[in-house]
Amino acid sequence: MIKKLSLALLSAAFALSAYAQDELSLQLNGFVDSYHALQVEHPHKIMSSRTRLRLEMRANYGEASLYSSMNLAYNSLIKDQTGAFLREAYFDYAGRFLEVKAGRQIITWGVADGLRITDLISPMDYTEFMANDYDDIRVPVNAINLKYPGESFSAELVFVPVPEYFVIPTGDDNPWQMPVPNGMRMDLSGTPEKRLKNSEVGGRLRFFLENLDFSLTALRTFNKSPVTIAGYDPETKSAVIKGIYEPMNVIGGDVSIPAGELVIRGEVAAYFGEPIALKNSMDYWHRSSFNALIGIDWYAGDNWTIMAQYMHKTIMDYREVLGMEQNTSMITARVSKEVLNNTLKLSVYGIFDVDNVGFYVRPAADYLLNDQITISLGGDWLGGRRGTFKTYKKNTQIWAKGKFFF
Repeated sequence: MIKKLSLALLSAAFALSAYAQDELSLQLNGFVDSYHALQVEHPHKIMSSRTRLRLEMRANYGEASLYSSMNLAYNSLIKDQTGAFLREAYFDYAGRFLEVKAGRQIITWGVADGLRITDLISPMDYTEFMANDYDDIRVPVNAINLKYPGESFSAELVFVPVPEYFVIPTGDDNPWQMPVPNGMRMDLSGTPEKRLKNSEVGGRLRFFLENLDFSLTALRTFNKSPVTIAGYDPETKSAVIKGIYEPMNVIGGDVSIPAGELVIRGEVAAYFGEPIALKNSMDYWHRSSFNALIGIDWYAGDNWTIMAQYMHKTIMDYREVLGMEQNTSMITARVSKEVLNNTLKLSVYGIFDVDNVGFYVRPAADYLLNDQITISLGGDWLGGRRGTFKTYKKNTQIWAKGKFFF
């Protein structure tokens, strides 16, 4: 189905080209990249080794266009990551009073950097956890996006007939496999049926003022990351960890305020009916939660950029039997500096899990050989007292990547 859709878009583009050669423009571009990572601790295993060709096509005809992108990938460790994969494929119409985007696309809401408050439509692919660029782990969704593009005000309506969900790392050939207790297996197949009642629908109003941009959002969605509970499979007569996906409603908004060299960002959202596992991991309850984020970006001059964020979550009507703390917090920071006539970018990105005293740190150096070739070196350092980052402490790694644009 995916390959047929991509071929259909390409065929439509060339058909338009044959019909109206003088008015149609066709753009073909993409990149090749290769990424390899090595475990720091003994036994120093290869953590990742993959090469990818990204092909992108856009056919423009007046106010309408067709866009398609596909990955041709080879992954020497994770076999099901080798092959041809459609990424995006959509029809785009940009009129004066109406914009339409229909098809497989990535939808981003909010102003947070790498954290999710109102940005809940396109989930994440954690096949190799966070050892990918943030843009690469976003999962496209099949959606219809309608937008009124005003100068000081815009309105957007999104409909997703069949939602997508987080891709959780599984499989014995994956070094980032989610740990499972001995004698148990993981079953994340219980996603909602592909029926209209399980579709997603949301709206966003955006306002653009002289020194203030803000948005108001409402969304009917699901928890994209599964809530896991322990159960029993009578067919195999074995214990199983099941993934639970439940509908929830979200109301929120975001704000961005430029102030000289600074940009102040904020997001808030209330989740109604969010599923939360109990401490015994045998059941779950629905609770409402309040989620907030504040961030600041400082473009300090001399090619310095400093960014920091604080995110907080509070569970309403809290009970001690819940498997989460009533209040949880996360801090992120990003510092970058460009040197050597902007050909070398040095950066450090970090996440600190306040409650579990866990951390993830990614230092990186990106060197621009020319306008088409970039070479990058870096590492991923994980650790802490508890939580996910401690679980993956042994996966601390160093990596190298090359990228060629065409």
